Amino acid sequence: MNERDLNTIHDYFNGLLGPNEASQVETRAQRDADFGEAFRLQQELEDFPKSQANRTALKNTLDQIGQDYFSASDTVETAVTPTMTVKSNVRQWMALAASLTVLAAAVWFFLKPEANLYEEYAQHAPLALTERSNTPQEDMTAAESAFQQKKYDAALNALERVLNNQPDNLTAQLYKGICLIELGKSSDARQALAPMAAGSSALVDEARWYIALSYLKENNKAACAEALRQVSPASDRGRDAAALLAALK
Repeated sequence: MNERDLNTIHDYFNGLLGPNEASQVETRAQRDADFGEAFRLQQELEDFPKSQANRTALKNTLDQIGQDYFSASDTVETAVTPTMTVKSNVRQWMALAASLTVLAAAVWFFLKPEANLYEEYAQHAPLALTERSNTPQEDMTAAESAFQQKKYDAALNALERVLNNQPDNLTAQLYKGICLIELGKSSDARQALAPMAAGSSALVDEARWYIALSYLKENNKAACAEALRQVSPASDRGRDAAALLAALK
């Protein structure tokens, strides 16, 4: 495994790859033994904090480490002269050092705030309107640039102008919904995305996915879970929907 392959796996699990690139990674993971082993290891690391049972087990472990720490601290302060006690304390501290090493590796998973689930899963692909149009327009370029810079107000305004000229532009409609979510207007976003989510276009599952994220943005986990169940497991968003459902439990 080289650094480039590891970076590719990292990008995959952080939602930084497009659908085609992600599909290539999955195919290689099945065919390349070394790459597949690294892929599965990263998958286990990603899945671990999403399991309530694993969270509970880790919490119990951390609680025990804390108890051992304070117990050992008390012993060090009070038991100074007996030789056997000192040797025992050394072993305790060595064990605690090992435990704290495990803690350092695991604490990010355990302490990761539930409130950051939206930031974790709201990984937006770059807006590419001009690539889908035979006649690139100034408003399209402005929308792409603003969205790339996360200037969602400016992007929304430009997308509205695009939709005034091209009301059937589904990509512009989808990204209008995304901008509304990012601006804290989740209800408006759902109104914008609902027709697409109920349709049969290639973006139907993207619309359903972002409707789910709009509920997550509001911390409405029940509605988010219900919306996630509407995403087709066979779609490009199927894996994301399944992972987020598991994280919500």
